Amino acid sequence: MSDFPKEYFIPLTNNENLLGRIIINKIHDKYCTEIDIVQIESKKIFHHVQQLFNFPEEQEALDQSVQKLAQFLKKFLQ
Repeated sequence: MSDFPKEYFIPLTNNENLLGRIIINKIHDKYCTEIDIVQIESKKIFHHVQQLFNFPEEQEALDQSVQKLAQFLKKFLQ
């Protein structure tokens, strides 16, 4: 039984209706992620941010995804 995909939610301090969401999946021996902004209530995608591929370690995939989400939000809020 697989532990993947894994889903992480990140609160957005400037918006009470939206969350950052990172989904990590393992394909063969590599990790890939999907980064989205989702609605809190329904978890429906409000905005697709990016997909990242080919990470050798799960933690690296998560760290890079959080960084990409932060970069997107910084640009989005300017």
